[in-house]
Amino acid sequence: MSVAWTTVTIIALLLPGILFFNGVATYDRLSREIIRSNVIGEVALAIIVALIIHTLSIVILSSFGFRLTGYLEPLADYASMPQSELLTRVGQRLLPTVCYLLGTAFFGFVAGTLVAIGIVSGPFRRFAMHKWVYDIIDYDRKGRIVTAYIMTTMTEGNKVIMYKGRVQEFFLSPDGKLSYVVLKNCAKYCMKIEEGLETTKQQEILGGRPTFIGQAVWDYFVIDGSKIANVLFDSSPEIRETSEGEEALRRALEWLLERARTAGSGGSASPGAPGR
Repeated sequence: MSVAWTTVTIIALLLPGILFFNGVATYDRLSREIIRSNVIGEVALAIIVALIIHTLSIVILSSFGFRLTGYLEPLADYASMPQSELLTRVGQRLLPTVCYLLGTAFFGFVAGTLVAIGIVSGPFRRFAMHKWVYDIIDYDRKGRIVTAYIMTTMTEGNKVIMYKGRVQEFFLSPDGKLSYVVLKNCAKYCMKIEEGLETTKQQEILGGRPTFIGQAVWDYFVIDGSKIANVLFDSSPEIRETSEGEEALRRALEWLLERARTAGSGGSASPGAPGR
């Protein structure tokens, strides 16, 4: 039983360090193995971070009159203490202990998240291994759109298959290669390789699919990294051709032409723009 409680205690004390690295991985885009080769080094780093957080927490609590020795001293003789008295003393300290562990764990996660934000868009970017990735992550984090033009390794005669779409998600392998890319609003087209480069007309994948009010429509398109030859990431706004947009453009052009004819004939132009 003592071995089990010792294991639980160690895990509880390591929680701030573990959650710190979970917070750091908030914006991580590196795919990881289930069994990591450097797990010993990561546990050592978690221990160091946990010790730092616990030390800072005890120092802060001591400034408010807390004394760790006085808190633990009544439990020092637990082996020779009657079981009923031991349970009473443990019960008196259970709630404060749980609150302390939860508080330090939350602090560790928040600290890790702040470090992650510093890596993405702050002064810690210099410590990142693949710095260009965080330009895309930061752009997406701010609610902006990144469009990807993907050249695949698949060919049809003298044509290379390509895809265009809004970047929804992507991950890198530890060596910096793309593991996979997930696109939304995806279109397929080809690039002709002859004397020059020429692309064919883009065909929207799943285009024209009927939708219903209140229904969430998913159109994620996953491209495996082994099929990707190269990618162009574009931060320009996404522009899509739709029948509704073409109709709105046609009405706007008709309104402008009518206004020009009215102004040319000396009449008064209609003040209102065409309805959407």
